[in-house]
Amino acid sequence: MDIRTSPLVEMEQEAKRPSPWWLAWVIALALIVGGDALGLVVAGPIVGTDTATQPLAQYSEVFVFGFILLGLFAWVRFKEGRPFSSIGFRGPNPVGKLFLGLLIGGGMMTVGVLVPWAMGQYALGASTHVLSGGAAALALVPLLAVFLLQASTEEAVIRGYMLQTGGRSLPGWVAVLASSFVFAAIHMDFTPVVLANITLYAVFACFVALREGSLWLIGGIHAGWNFFQGNIFGLPVSGHGYATALFTFGPSQGSNELLTGGNFGVEKSVVGTIILLAATVIAFLAYRKAEAERTAHPGRAIPA
Repeated sequence: MDIRTSPLVEMEQEAKRPSPWWLAWVIALALIVGGDALGLVVAGPIVGTDTATQPLAQYSEVFVFGFILLGLFAWVRFKEGRPFSSIGFRGPNPVGKLFLGLLIGGGMMTVGVLVPWAMGQYALGASTHVLSGGAAALALVPLLAVFLLQASTEEAVIRGYMLQTGGRSLPGWVAVLASSFVFAAIHMDFTPVVLANITLYAVFACFVALREGSLWLIGGIHAGWNFFQGNIFGLPVSGHGYATALFTFGPSQGSNELLTGGNFGVEKSVVGTIILLAATVIAFLAYRKAEAERTAHPGRAIPA
């Protein structure tokens, strides 16, 4: 599989001083680790860091992902000598694609919650939040913006920079799978179901980004998935609980963790596995079709 024909990967050629893929990946990981540490140190005295009990602490992610994004901007712009937009923030109708992505990601998560709920595995009122119901409603819009920043930053680093630089030098499948394994590893939970599901999501995200030639749609999907899971349904997002949630879903008494994900969230459930596996197959087929159309009709825009 040759992914170098995707506009997302082609943008890497704009670098005047390109980084070898292995250096680019080391820098990406350093930015993630360093940005996370620095962001939490700065955010602590301002908003707190306990997102499960302090409503304002969720805004610590603005600092964490802001520092990561700023570091990536500086490296790409000043070391590589290319526009930051060449990471993948290009293409027509970015707002429309972000919104469409939010709908898709939110819809995927809604299925991931309502199916176990219909089976009696989730129950309303089974999780506790500082702000919930009507009291949480006013906080949802700025928190969606926080998740858009978080998701866009992770997509920029992994599906933008790492996939892009790897895709220019490595076989396509190696670039997709290796960057996906890295994404799964940085979540720091090596339970088999978690590793499988986060890797599946990452492969799905790779094919969406490669198909689109940009990060707008997958950034929206990523944000919609996390926002609906954490701030709409009240479930943990990759093991992180939040103090603000519209609904208070949680595992019911006697539920099966394989169906609910327990204290990690839907990413640790087999329901999540089924959703992400189906999404990955659809994204791969869409990517293959788009690549065939790009080859047959160079320069023609691929509709979302």
